[in-house]
Amino acid sequence: MATGSTDPVRHPRTAADAVRAFNHATLSTFGKDPQLAYPGTIYRTLAAFTTLARGLPQAFDQTGTALARLHQTGHLTADHGTPTQHADAVSVALREAEHHATAMAQALERAHSASGPLGYCGPINNDTDDDL
Repeated sequence: MATGSTDPVRHPRTAADAVRAFNHATLSTFGKDPQLAYPGTIYRTLAAFTTLARGLPQAFDQTGTALARLHQTGHLTADHGTPTQHADAVSVALREAEHHATAMAQALERAHSASGPLGYCGPINNDTDDDL
């Protein structure tokens, strides 16, 4: 069993934590300067989300391949039903997730591209390192 720095589960958990932190950091709060105050920040944010989304199909495929290998070598059991039923259900769901992740990456690429020409023309907050 993988532990510590060899546990691959830590990576998607870190990504989930990062998205949660982004959501908290960018939540509009009364009396607080917005963290996404300028189009340049939104442009860079969309680029980062696009990069994240592009990697998901491969991650889902590799997870499904690992489960298939465990099943093919007879290393799965099931609390109810058969290992084949559950492994097949996981495989179908992961293929669906791959398709959705691919579509999400494509949509984010379009959003990123569309945000590129945008500029800012409002008041400038000198307290931020944000991109205009």
